[in-house]
Amino acid sequence: MVKKAVQRGRSERRGESYSAPYVEPLSDARTKLADFFNILLVMERMMKQFALTLGMLLMLTGCTTTSCLTNLQPWPDPSGTHINLQQCWDKSDQVRFYTTNQGGQIAPYDLIKYLEMPQSTDPFFSRNNFEKWRFLPLEQTDRDQDSDVDKDVQDWPLGFAINDISSGKEAWRGKWLGMNCAACHSTRIEYQTKKVRVDGAPTMADVTQFLWDLRVALRATYEDGLKNGDKFKRYAKHFPEEWDKALLERLGHVVTERDTWHDRNDPPTPPGFARLDAVGLIFNQLIYMSGSQPVDGFKTDAPVSFPFLWDTSHHNQTQWNGVAPAIPMVRNAVQGIGAFAKFDPHASGFQDPSTIPLSNQRTLQALVTKLRSPAWPRDILGPIDQKKAELGRVVFEKKCESCHATQKREEPLRRITMTMTPVEELKTDRNMVANADHRRLRKPDGTVELVAVASGPAVNHIVFSLSHIGDVFAFAEEAISAFWHWGKDFGRDETKKDRYKGRPLDGIWATAPYLHNGSVPNLYQLLVSGERKPFYVGSRQFDPKHVGFDTEDKSGTWLDPSIPGNLNTGHDNTTYGGALDLDTEVWPLIEYMKTL
Repeated sequence: MVKKAVQRGRSERRGESYSAPYVEPLSDARTKLADFFNILLVMERMMKQFALTLGMLLMLTGCTTTSCLTNLQPWPDPSGTHINLQQCWDKSDQVRFYTTNQGGQIAPYDLIKYLEMPQSTDPFFSRNNFEKWRFLPLEQTDRDQDSDVDKDVQDWPLGFAINDISSGKEAWRGKWLGMNCAACHSTRIEYQTKKVRVDGAPTMADVTQFLWDLRVALRATYEDGLKNGDKFKRYAKHFPEEWDKALLERLGHVVTERDTWHDRNDPPTPPGFARLDAVGLIFNQLIYMSGSQPVDGFKTDAPVSFPFLWDTSHHNQTQWNGVAPAIPMVRNAVQGIGAFAKFDPHASGFQDPSTIPLSNQRTLQALVTKLRSPAWPRDILGPIDQKKAELGRVVFEKKCESCHATQKREEPLRRITMTMTPVEELKTDRNMVANADHRRLRKPDGTVELVAVASGPAVNHIVFSLSHIGDVFAFAEEAISAFWHWGKDFGRDETKKDRYKGRPLDGIWATAPYLHNGSVPNLYQLLVSGERKPFYVGSRQFDPKHVGFDTEDKSGTWLDPSIPGNLNTGHDNTTYGGALDLDTEVWPLIEYMKTL
């Protein structure tokens, strides 16, 4: 089962090469591993029974009540720039979440670091630009000696990291700029003079515009170099040991690579701030790396609001359409591919098959597993009317609880089975589920297969190729389960397609805009569907009355709900069994949801 080989990965987080056994991919070794997997499954059931017993004992003795469940007071950040909400993380947890690389390779870091903006001499890599794209700044207190960032750059954006590769494919080696989960799952709420950071909440950033501007800046510098222009001459001074011709060739290669990526993934309508077709990007990458061709073309016409992360590790299904089963490392490998990690399905046993560092993925997964939802900061956003909230609780139990399970903030996190509702019942925009459930690819042998089904074995191969002997016990069952869940839920059972997930609503107040595609700006319009209208998205200015963000800030993106993918229909009067009364149901419900 195990053959000795030079391990292609890197030890933990620091990038050193080392030797370790290599595990054959599941697709090549299923027969050999069958008995071993059965043993693992029995062991897992025994461990779960032990964990359940231990958990019950701890609950009886009160040991599961950690201080963070009762201490919900916001705490000022050491940087002095904002306030953090208590989410069961300390500062060291935040630093790891913000600065740990996931193996992304957007472009070689040195080629980005010295870029200028296309039409000026202003630096591309600057705080002003990242603020324009609405990524949060990484303060000095948000990093330490183990952070995967450029220590010399003051204005580093939160959620961006350097992936330093010293082994594997020659084309992958060196320092690359990448993004991790914090870039898309951290936000800042501003109210009056206060700024509040919320970890795990959806970003307001415009990821699409950032990538487009990067492509234009790279191309402008390259084309200027073909003319031996001043922009390229200024750029080349930062590479004194590299011949201009060699630098130009290297830059041209990156320009071509970025063009190829954009040709596959540029959406028909830019999603703008706070939204991205992340699942579409992941599927496109899996299709591209597999050598297959999409039957209906590459699609990115289903932008969604970035899901909030707290307690998702305890859900049996993730993603808005539940396409990802509760298999953390497999899910994280897929997310890494969507965040520009690279994978070579033809890598030999002596090569790195991917740029994904699983040890880093484990670190991030452990952090997300203990992340809790943020409590409404009463001293900042105002008090909650408790009498009205109690009336709202009754309405919630009648109108909402059948689809949205409850995860109480004062109780330990628990495993929750998601309610999956058919899109025909919700009557909301269907692009996301349609693309995920019905997208097909034509494999090199000419056969046609659903992408979701084909993704299972592909991701199994990635995880097993990256795993060394210490990981086999952790990932073997995950790989089997991934293949099983993807095949069962999205390959053979037609009744389980085209559904959206009704997740717990703890912390919902901090996650606007609403609906899966972010087409509704606040809780008020979510509950009063007749009030929905186009709006500007992108502001961080909070509206505590309607519970959402300012919709009139014209520096944001105009969201047109008449465009497929942007539809703001559904989750309306039909869902609630009739229009909600404004005074006795809507406002009490909003007040109650502030308490979740």
